[in-house]
Amino acid sequence: MKLFHKAAVAVLFAMAATTVHAQTVKVPEGTEVVISVDDKLSSDTSHEGDRFSISLVDDIVLADGTKLPAGLKGAGEVTHAKKKGMMGKPGELNVRFDYIKAGDTKIKLRGQKGAEGDARYGTTITLTVLFGPLGLIKHGKDVEIKPGQRMTIFTDADASVDLPGAPVIPAAAPAAAPVATAAPVGTAN
Repeated sequence: MKLFHKAAVAVLFAMAATTVHAQTVKVPEGTEVVISVDDKLSSDTSHEGDRFSISLVDDIVLADGTKLPAGLKGAGEVTHAKKKGMMGKPGELNVRFDYIKAGDTKIKLRGQKGAEGDARYGTTITLTVLFGPLGLIKHGKDVEIKPGQRMTIFTDADASVDLPGAPVIPAAAPAAAPVATAAPVGTAN
């Protein structure tokens, strides 16, 4: 029984000695990042200051071969939104991508995405000539960024990220002693 307890203690000691080392990697400024927008954004419904979430689409492969896994989450902000207007004036939508979060580290991003809806000045002018002032009712188009839309942006500054590593078992870990079994008690023939 004492031998069993010693073996159990040795196994527990070996398990406690196993550690997980975090690997710190550097993500350099200017690293290309492919993200997708998780929320629907529109010049019709979004307002300046609205926050939205983003996700990392592809693994980020660093120069040393280390990868930051796809699926990391982050955030962005609407910096300007203007609804479509009369006389074919298009909507406007500008957004800023702030960061992707890897563990406790926020990797800052850059790459302001701006767009305008289709202008319809030609159509508006034609309607004005044909129908008088009623032609001024023609609207431009709103800008939309649909959920899942992919965009390529870049890291804005160097970032140090701690990645979880594989468990490391010390070389000097004691081996578990074999457990002896008692011979059955009985009569021999």
